[in-house]
Amino acid sequence: MNKNILIIGYGDIGSRLGKKLKEKSAKIYAVSRHSSFDQGIVKINWDWLSKKNLELPKVIFDSVIIIPKPSRLDEDGYRDGFILSLKNIANTLQNVNIKSVIAISSTRVYGDHQKGHVSEETLVEPSEFRGRFIKDYELLLNKSFPNNLNILRFAGLYSDESKHMSHNRLNRDTAANIIFFAIENLSHNKANAVYNCSEDSKVLESIKSISNKKLKKAGFKF
Repeated sequence: MNKNILIIGYGDIGSRLGKKLKEKSAKIYAVSRHSSFDQGIVKINWDWLSKKNLELPKVIFDSVIIIPKPSRLDEDGYRDGFILSLKNIANTLQNVNIKSVIAISSTRVYGDHQKGHVSEETLVEPSEFRGRFIKDYELLLNKSFPNNLNILRFAGLYSDESKHMSHNRLNRDTAANIIFFAIENLSHNKANAVYNCSEDSKVLESIKSISNKKLKKAGFKF
């Protein structure tokens, strides 16, 4: 993989993805508000909530990965982490040569009131403020990047040490694998697309059951 990859939001998932990309000899540019980075990547410190411009190398980025995170767990934190930050990111990328964008979202956009099988065709009806801000974030993504955008809606993330969730869940290593898969297999699509990212689970009519059929049809194997 001889590619230039820009990861905006280099936290836990970004770091896991970075390790996989380094194994394939990709050139990784990592943007984070923190100063701690893994070895073998180009480090770029930037607070996307500030008005300071992000200075990027003059290269062609094959994929830009956007991994948002709320600054706090209240409404202001979600507004900052998903809306304000994306506005600053989109403004920064206006004059950058990029081939594709892969943005992480959440299945919260469907709302907890949905029951049974939930696919990408299910009406987006968030039932609380977190889902509403993430819905607005997706709308802003499509406005900012009208082509070559893939939105990955992650289910509830967990690590090997926290397997308390039994439904609508996604292991953090699997999440990184999905982004890696998207870089290699989905970034060539010109039309914008959305993919649910949730592990296999039995469809229960009494609760929301996220379908991953579209992602599996594209070739990803859980």
